[in-house]
Amino acid sequence: MPPSPAEDAELAAPSLRELGDYRRLFLDPEVTRWLRPPPLRPMGEGDVIALLERDIQHWRQHRWGPWVVRSGGAFAGRAGLNWTMVDGQREVELAWSIVPALHGRGLATDAARRGLERAREVGLERVVALTLVENAASRRVMEKAGLVFERELLHVGLPHVLYVALPVPA
Repeated sequence: MPPSPAEDAELAAPSLRELGDYRRLFLDPEVTRWLRPPPLRPMGEGDVIALLERDIQHWRQHRWGPWVVRSGGAFAGRAGLNWTMVDGQREVELAWSIVPALHGRGLATDAARRGLERAREVGLERVVALTLVENAASRRVMEKAGLVFERELLHVGLPHVLYVALPVPA
């Protein structure tokens, strides 16, 4: 039996070679629907370039950060750890965005679990995950990865849920 897409997933630090993949992912309407819903301004070309540059710089500075996810050698998404602000406090966020055609195959859950493993390896004490209240699929990923619902909050002006891994599971 061949491995599942999640078992086959490769995670790597991003490089400028991924710009085309980042464009396809972050300008996809299905992805934008969850990451930049109205009234937020949709992500544009400049935003995608800036995101990739931030991801690359995050790796250079911290030696951890958002990964490029590949399945079967093909680009499957972006997932991993990144600094963010939650209610004015700096937090490490576990985030993922998977190519819509690959949803439901366990890639996000696998990447989330591996992100928590990486957090433990580098000594992070607290990791959070955020999603829009109505994003049931992301909430399932959070729960499968072992995060626990903490509360609802406004994040970027929209109702979100905050899940937390505290301490980061061993």
